[in-house]
Amino acid sequence: MDGRPDVSITAWIGKDSITIKNSSFPYFQVHYIPIVLAGKPYTFRWHFNDVRGYFTKDYVKQHDGKVQIIVPEVFELANVILALSPAAKKATNIRKEGDYYNEVMRYFEPFRNHPLFKKLDFESNAYMESYYEFRENSICFNFDGDKLVGSENYFFIYGSDDSTYANLFGNNLSEIADFAKASGFRSFYKKHIGYYEKLINREREMMDAEDMWAWLEKEFPRPKFRSYKIIFSPLILASHSTQRFSIWDFQAEQRFQECVMFVSGPDIYDTRKELSEMQKSGFISGIVFTEIDHNYVNERSGDYQESIDSIFSQRAFWVDPKREAGYYGSPLSIFNEYMTHALFCLYVSGRFEPQAAAFLIAARETLMVSSRGFTKFPAFNKALASLKDQYSSSNVYELYPRMLDWCRKFNAQPSH
Repeated sequence: MDGRPDVSITAWIGKDSITIKNSSFPYFQVHYIPIVLAGKPYTFRWHFNDVRGYFTKDYVKQHDGKVQIIVPEVFELANVILALSPAAKKATNIRKEGDYYNEVMRYFEPFRNHPLFKKLDFESNAYMESYYEFRENSICFNFDGDKLVGSENYFFIYGSDDSTYANLFGNNLSEIADFAKASGFRSFYKKHIGYYEKLINREREMMDAEDMWAWLEKEFPRPKFRSYKIIFSPLILASHSTQRFSIWDFQAEQRFQECVMFVSGPDIYDTRKELSEMQKSGFISGIVFTEIDHNYVNERSGDYQESIDSIFSQRAFWVDPKREAGYYGSPLSIFNEYMTHALFCLYVSGRFEPQAAAFLIAARETLMVSSRGFTKFPAFNKALASLKDQYSSSNVYELYPRMLDWCRKFNAQPSH
């Protein structure tokens, strides 16, 4: 079973019993118990699974069916540190403009010689992985005065050691806490709470996460999520990701799954004066939508991995290896990226007025081909839309075989 705090397992054989407590939560725990039955020796293997997140009954009750949009204090600390780090000078995934960024630079400039930054001087080829590992594991900690202590909800995203949950943020906890204390970060964060709340309200106004959630679960009967959490920082630019956490909810007799998205703030398109508010809303919605829907797409694609591997193994046909798409290492990851962004176009076509929808779809196709290198995206996108029109009573989950048939036939015609 999955580990839980203060839980134990008891087993009986006749009048004999043994009780084992989950004493290593949230880490993996295993016991081998030798017994003899009817003169024959056996070994029972009992284990508690490691868990990367846990939710109390009160948390489930409070967040069930809801979307949270937040700028957590320690998460913002991680983003401030990354923006100040030596590697940030060449980074293109940090938003280096605007009043807030300039204020961060001015306020924290005197502390750039802190010993912490010597540990964050990443080589270029290690930057992105290190960036994500540092940033996302920050949600596993909270402030207790000047100290950083473990969260009761999140324990690990990913890192150098899955057995001990070692990661770049947790490994440098004392230095991070010292930097926060020396620089007065908590006062800086408190001073800007009004600014963060303004951004949170704007994020809610510019995208309808509840509607995306309902639409996706209509198109995909599994998986089911019962909580969405959108985490952002004003310092993030074009470096988005998603995680999922779950526990077994004994009261509801089903899993309580939470989908967590890490995304840019809602003002990253404000410098583009040519965009209308509706167009900005579409772009902001696209950032969140294409993180949310990976949770649905990736799981369904796993049902057809053999077919997908066969079709998309011809990488040169589907992607430009010199662009971002070339870094997607498996046929499955290539297909999932195609499907993820085509789904957003489907969503847009039914949720935005025709002129805005056409603009957003064209922009998505340009992004996927010219910027990212998914060279056949316009054809793929139109094929999915056509199948959805033709089989209007079927959801996307059910259309997978037909979409893969189209991919197989299209793949056999290199002239396209």
